[in-house]
Amino acid sequence: MQLALETHTFWQVTLGIGGVVALVVIVLMILLLRLLKDIDTGVEAASTMAKKVAANTVAIEELPTTASVLEDIREEALIHYELLTKQ
Repeated sequence: MQLALETHTFWQVTLGIGGVVALVVIVLMILLLRLLKDIDTGVEAASTMAKKVAANTVAIEELPTTASVLEDIREEALIHYELLTKQ
């Protein structure tokens, strides 16, 4: 009879510990899901910003051409300035 009571107590303790472990696992899974949602939101924001940066820098290859055109405009403006100041 004593052995049956000890076995019954052992099973109750084991089931209690198992229940606590199950609750801890559930809480950790919920925290993990929240963390993953936060990471996903951050990745989406970074991806959107990267697309905006790429759109803003698409014309960088044309900067050398712009510089030469500006030099031509400067030379033309100086010619006009010289003609206007002679009069």
